[in-house]
Amino acid sequence: MALGSSRPYLIRALYAWIVDGDEDPFVVVDEHYPGVEVPAGHGKDGQVVLNLAPRAINGLSMDAAGVVFETRFGGLPTRIILPYGAITAIYGRNSGLGMAFGQEPGGPPERETGDLVAGHPLPTEVTEAPRKRPTLRVVKSDD
Repeated sequence: MALGSSRPYLIRALYAWIVDGDEDPFVVVDEHYPGVEVPAGHGKDGQVVLNLAPRAINGLSMDAAGVVFETRFGGLPTRIILPYGAITAIYGRNSGLGMAFGQEPGGPPERETGDLVAGHPLPTEVTEAPRKRPTLRVVKSDD
């Protein structure tokens, strides 16, 4: 069995860590990612930053498919749906501590080549380093 994406686990853990640290968790979301449901007109350059502080949202669910919650935009209750692949970063508002995510192997492309992802251009060609066979060596012996 192959391992799946680590992003859902990291996002859930970082969310808990940020909230436990008495900060407001913010996420950066790719508005064009398939399945994203956010109100139009609140983003910039295809990205929107959302406040996921417990007092700012209702009905937070972080299940296997993604992050779902309700909040208000322009005074209207709005349901937000964020597949994990759409979340490009999560961080604490005050400290700025958190994590940014790149594209995972096998996932849908986040942008076309040449566009920006989290402020960094995508490479035009991706090359993998050849895989080396794992080796073990004795670091310390009790002999």
